[in-house]
Amino acid sequence: MRLALVAILGLALGGCVSAGNAPEWFAARSAEADAGYPSLRSVPTGTSANTDAAHWAAIEADLLAARTALRNSPRSQPASATESPAEFLDQAREDLEETRQSHDPN
Repeated sequence: MRLALVAILGLALGGCVSAGNAPEWFAARSAEADAGYPSLRSVPTGTSANTDAAHWAAIEADLLAARTALRNSPRSQPASATESPAEFLDQAREDLEETRQSHDPN
């Protein structure tokens, strides 16, 4: 049943995505793609494609900084082997009670 559904869907999509309905720039790109993926530099003007190396270097630096911050976060460290689950639950209950008392108007 699933195989038949996938086959029908594939045929339907194949009919919708045919070279006859593609824009001219896609047809030209398809000719280039026979040897592999086309270069972003061959994308026609007017489309949103950023090929500036400095832009991508800044994006990479942001991602690396975020990765470092995540790895250095105390929440990403494994739980200590000396703390038992019961100790953790007791501490959590104490923290919750402190929070409740700090919000109590009396």
